[in-house]
Amino acid sequence: MIENIKIGIKIATRNFNFLPDIYANQNLIDFIEIILMPEFASHDIEILKNLKMPYAIHLPGVVYGIDFGDIKKNHNNLSYIEKINQHQGSLNPICYIVHPESGNVHTSINNLKKLKIKPLALENMPMKGIFGGELLAYEPHSMKIFFDAIKDLEFCFDINHAIKASVSKKIDYIQFIKDFLKFKTPIIYHISQGDRNIEIDDHLPLYKGNYNLHKIKSILLDCNSIVYLTIETPRDINKKIEDDLRNIKIFLEC
Repeated sequence: MIENIKIGIKIATRNFNFLPDIYANQNLIDFIEIILMPEFASHDIEILKNLKMPYAIHLPGVVYGIDFGDIKKNHNNLSYIEKINQHQGSLNPICYIVHPESGNVHTSINNLKKLKIKPLALENMPMKGIFGGELLAYEPHSMKIFFDAIKDLEFCFDINHAIKASVSKKIDYIQFIKDFLKFKTPIIYHISQGDRNIEIDDHLPLYKGNYNLHKIKSILLDCNSIVYLTIETPRDINKKIEDDLRNIKIFLEC
């Protein structure tokens, strides 16, 4: 941990074979963020219960057929909600992260209200979706609707998503990051590199892209609370967590 920052890496339940390597690098990795895939089974829950370090759970998004704002996907949405609600109270994550995704804000809120898992953290989105259209909750004002409607909702601050939204809005990305942090203290953060000339989400490794990583890190160091920061960068799965370790070291040294 560097001062107030705890660093995590992101895997999926399909990647539990990475756990021995993660445990062997706890000098660099403070926690794990885990996508609980739609096909998760009881043995995945048992692994989560017995993890040897702190963890957060990320609910799957539109890439995996889940979009809480899209009524056309509500069969998938409700099936997943029913499935994960069966495990409420049996797990103890830092938080459960969820995307508001696209479509109708009220449909998204109604689906989120059906989730019984806590603490539930809403992640901010880019303005432009990878499959086209405009996403929900891409700025503090549009997030406020969710926080007003759902008691005890926490905030997952995806810095890359905020920067992408700032590109769409044609505003300064550093100030926009600060605006989000004034809006609500996040329970967890995501970071990656990206191209400030592109509106669409592009999670690049920390040695690519054109974000001012040093400036972003200084903002996080100035936060008055613990910053659980997930490094959301691509990896060659054949190398397991080798790429993650490289990105962590870049962040520590920037």
